Amino acid sequence: MSFIQNKTTQIVNSGQFRYFILTLIIISGIIVGLETYPTVYNQFAHIFFVVDQIIIYIFLGELILKLLSHGSKPWVYFQDPWNVFDFIVIAVCFIPNIDTHFVTVLRLARILRVFRIISILPKLQLLVNALLKSIPSMGYVFVLLFLVFYIYAVIGSFIFGKNDPIHFGSLHASMITLFKVLTLEGWTDIMNIQLFGTANPTAEFVMKPGSFASMAYFVSFIVFGAMIIMNLFIGVIMNSMQESQEDLKKMLMKNQKPDSDGQALLKELESKIDELKLDIQKISKSLK
Repeated sequence: MSFIQNKTTQIVNSGQFRYFILTLIIISGIIVGLETYPTVYNQFAHIFFVVDQIIIYIFLGELILKLLSHGSKPWVYFQDPWNVFDFIVIAVCFIPNIDTHFVTVLRLARILRVFRIISILPKLQLLVNALLKSIPSMGYVFVLLFLVFYIYAVIGSFIFGKNDPIHFGSLHASMITLFKVLTLEGWTDIMNIQLFGTANPTAEFVMKPGSFASMAYFVSFIVFGAMIIMNLFIGVIMNSMQESQEDLKKMLMKNQKPDSDGQALLKELESKIDELKLDIQKISKSLK
């Protein structure tokens, strides 16, 4: 390994360098946010432009350092999809006579590179691994949720379509309405339209309901949709967390000797997983 390759490798792999680049990404994102305020942008437009140009050239320097860190095989740099994305964004920024505002927004996506240093936060690492592992199983939960939506949307369109064409006049309108109901925000107003023919909250005190079928419809949908389905999501995530815990245990047993430090780390990870499970159980109770 050459002297230049050795030094550049040490720089790009150092924690200080990563945090420095991450800080620049955050500053770039703050500038983009401030530019959405016309008064602020008109007052500090020149400063924003200068800072943005400095950040772009620093990103270019980062790219060059990473290319040099691969020595005589610079093409290895492009084997990482994030590096390809960085290269495209930086290259577009240097194209003359182009409005780079949309590129500035794209550069915000570089913040996702923070996931590369997730290994220093074991608790966050467990949570991210659990979410990634739960994606395939969540697909089946989404299918079940879609079936519930579809059945109730068809029933709602037939029963409430004439009385409330705005919310239940068609299949897609019914599904949008059911999504609103699933959020538990203002669902009583939608139900009152079917019960009393009006969204006035005082109607339940001065009018008699036309039919209790609508009440059974909405209550059953909330029970199946908001309670059971959401609990399935929580169950899938907790199961994935357990699998992540087992994977971490295997990795630790493979890479470390079963000494006192390794045992202490295992106990610490188990305690953090137990804390995450308690947090999820609290969320489940609050949903109920």
